This record gives sequence, structure tokens and C-alpha cells, in this order.
Amino acid sequence: MKVHIVERYEAGSDSVKEHVLKKLDGLSRYFDQIISIDAVLTLERGRHRVELIGHLVNRKIVKAEATTGDMYASVDQAVDKLQRQLVRYKEQLRVERKMGKEPPAERPQDPPSPRIVRLETYFRKPMSPEEAALQLEASGREFLVFFNSEDDSPAVIFRRGNGEYGLILPRR
Repeated sequence: MKVHIVERYEAGSDSVKEHVLKKLDGLSRYFDQIISIDAVLTLERGRHRVELIGHLVNRKIVKAEATTGDMYASVDQAVDKLQRQLVRYKEQLRVERKMGKEPPAERPQDPPSPRIVRLETYFRKPMSPEEAALQLEASGREFLVFFNSEDDSPAVIFRRGNGEYGLILPRR
């Protein structure tokens, strides 16, 4: 998880940054799919304000803000608010999965188009179904496309599970 801290006041020491990093490190226990967190620390008229923006998977964003008289207290309150939101979002995902709904982390995709892995072209003379059966037996394949010699229409002969042959003829 990446943490980006912006201080919008004159910083005296790094202890506030260390406190923020320490508190934000604990959030991964509540939700492990946090991509990054932006922390904005401001000081306006004696009020210490902390704004946390969490970027989760699937472009989900959670925000928390706290304003108090002490920067450490503001950090603690904002982290607590963010923690509650993360727990709530995790529970929502769990319930959706349990009910059979697709979780928002997975976007529906178009089904993959069928791939042609092999192409065979051959030109055969028209033959009868009996000749086609002999040709199929000699080739060792599962089916054979041929032109029927009786009416010059395409036909398919295939080997069935019981050793017999099936014939598919087009309807006119």
C-alpha cells in the first residue's frame, strides 16, 4: 500500500508523519486490497484537519475527515472513520458473494470468440455414402465432409460411439 502525505502548514518535525504512517499501516488488517492512501494535513486558525482518501481495487474510493484542536487526535479520528468504512465495504463484498451476485471487483467481459486452430482444405470427387464410410475408415478421423454423388449436395459422415456411422444431409 502506498501512502502519500501532504502537509499544508509549516512542519516542525517528522513525528506527525511517522504517526500517520503507523496508524495507516494497521488498516491492511481490515481490508487487504488497498492500493494507496492520500493524507492531507492542514492547519487553519488553530484547527487541525486531516483528510484521508483511500484508493481501493476496482476504482473504489473511501474518504474520511476529522478536525480537532490536536493533529494527533485528528489523525486518530480520521483513521477510525476510514477503518469503519473499509470494514463496511468488505462486509458488503462478502454478502454479495454469498448471495451469488458478481462482486464489483470483477467486471463482466465479453465471452472469448472461438479460435480456429487448424484449417484443412481438400477437394474430393463426389462419392456415395458407402464410399465416404470407406474413406473415413481409411483416414482415421472422426468425421468426413463430402459431396453426395446422387444430388451433388454436401454431406457429413461421422463415426458413432457404437462403431456404426451417422450421416448428416442438408434439408431442401
